Amino acid sequence: MLLVLILALAFVPFNADTPVPPPPRPTAVPVYRFDLKPGLDAQVRTYGSAGWRTGIAIYSCSRDSLLYDLGAYLPLSPASNQKLLVTACALEHWDSSFVRVLDARLDSTDLRAHLHRANRKFVDSLGLNARPDFPGYRHLVLADRESDNSEAEWMLEILSRDHATDASRLISSFLDERGVNHPSLRIWDGCGLSHRNRTTAGTLAGLLVTVYESKWRDLFISTLAVPGRPGTLIRRNLDVGPHVAAKTGYINGVFSLSGFLFGQTDTFAFSFIVNGCGSGTRAYELFNSLLNTVYNWDAGETAIAPAAGFVTDANTKQN
Repeated sequence: MLLVLILALAFVPFNADTPVPPPPRPTAVPVYRFDLKPGLDAQVRTYGSAGWRTGIAIYSCSRDSLLYDLGAYLPLSPASNQKLLVTACALEHWDSSFVRVLDARLDSTDLRAHLHRANRKFVDSLGLNARPDFPGYRHLVLADRESDNSEAEWMLEILSRDHATDASRLISSFLDERGVNHPSLRIWDGCGLSHRNRTTAGTLAGLLVTVYESKWRDLFISTLAVPGRPGTLIRRNLDVGPHVAAKTGYINGVFSLSGFLFGQTDTFAFSFIVNGCGSGTRAYELFNSLLNTVYNWDAGETAIAPAAGFVTDANTKQN
């Protein structure tokens, strides 16, 4: 019987053009991401302090869901993160008359207070003219990336006057229209210098999610500071580097950082606020560790561990 089978196979016609199927590719084994909450809790225990009043909120922009909440709705003084409330509101009312008033205010101020008016190098490095298609772009950059107090105050003053209402009602109404919770919101100024201002990390991060979903997303993000580039983050060594764009904040005892973290599979809106902290170094150690943890957690979603005989790139983290 075996001889008959061998002879039968020997006379099967062979077509040289018939493709030989490749060997099956080994199945890649996914590396499952670690649990985010315990990972972030560990960073807070390591780098935070029981003596601080801390608010942390991290949203997934693709899911529009709160991924992490530690005192997210604890009313805190936000320092210059207050400007995010003002500039986001201003964008919704941006028009030529609004810009003309801002231009007049800026062009009449003391040169020593706004050196960019006389320093072309400063204008170019800060990117004040990077969006000639959007009139008044420089005002947003100065307020958010350079944290210019006057710009935020002018914007809030003009908006309050045009809508015949006080600042707190103006911002509250703006947040209500977008479905953003704002418990204990208190607006004493537009720039965040007053310790009497109150908002929450959850309010700021929630607002940033709505900005991300709006037509202003790319423009708004472009006005924020990026580590190592001209702006308020130029001297802050955040490990995630250009993967973050954010607004900084500082007044005595208060440090804040709110913005967007661009991961490999998702974008995250975050807000970190600490009150009662006397050290910027310690505050940013916490902020840096939180951003690193979220970035690495997100990278784990698509990280692939090679099965036997299957070679992949060793480095899965974007640089």
